Amino acid sequence: MSIPEDILKDHGIRSTDTRSKVIKYILRKKTACSLKELQQALAISSRQEKPINLTTFYRTINLFEQKGIVHRIDDGTGTVKFAILKPGSIDKKWHLHFHCKKCNNTFCLPETMPINLLSIGGDYHIIRVNLVLHGICEKCNGNYRNEKKHI
Repeated sequence: MSIPEDILKDHGIRSTDTRSKVIKYILRKKTACSLKELQQALAISSRQEKPINLTTFYRTINLFEQKGIVHRIDDGTGTVKFAILKPGSIDKKWHLHFHCKKCNNTFCLPETMPINLLSIGGDYHIIRVNLVLHGICEKCNGNYRNEKKHI
């Protein structure tokens, strides 16, 4: 078995061609991807094969989200993105994201959310945290500094 098939099996999901293609693409990505990006990538890879059914595609993404394989990220761009949940995450809901204003990529940051951020007091029950830091990513930062010198 390969890693994608192992992930599906570990989450009690039967492997299909579409599920396998979706998870392989998301695993290869170092950044979160939009549904449109994912659809385009799968359409290109499927040109020689039978095209992926859109209903099956959306059901696959929803299933992966429900089973905790991927998580949804609202990075403030108006486009929902998805990223793989790292195996062994202590609490998959509580991690930060970073959106690069230069390359427009969104990244999952290491799980270092300050615990006092979650201690808001009162009779509140936190279900989900969506904290996205905005700035220039490590990759673009070198280029960004060089451009600033020439201004």
